[in-house]
Amino acid sequence: MRNPGTIRFFLFLLSGCLASPAAAETSQERVALFLSGPDCSAQHQSIVAALTPIAGVARVDPDSVPEHVLVDVSSGVVVPEDLLAAARRAIPSAVSCQVEIMKSCISAGPSPTRP
Repeated sequence: MRNPGTIRFFLFLLSGCLASPAAAETSQERVALFLSGPDCSAQHQSIVAALTPIAGVARVDPDSVPEHVLVDVSSGVVVPEDLLAAARRAIPSAVSCQVEIMKSCISAGPSPTRP
């Protein structure tokens, strides 16, 4: 004999899974910002503070790769150029530190054709 309480419990769980927007996974991508200049290491905290509150930013990692800040973002929520602009604004103009979006060979343009 089936317990009506158990059936209601499973129906409740099923309805929660179907109705919950959190159940849908969001795609993540990683943006690598390349830092160059003698003053960049002193700017990590400022850059992290500027990037962290941006909508769609899940994680900011200035420590894993030297001269880079790795930013994990939700795809389609924020674009790399927005991250670049925020990082550049965080660096005072008198500081010698340049920030660029690091392009991988996969995301680079097509290679020239060989004759």
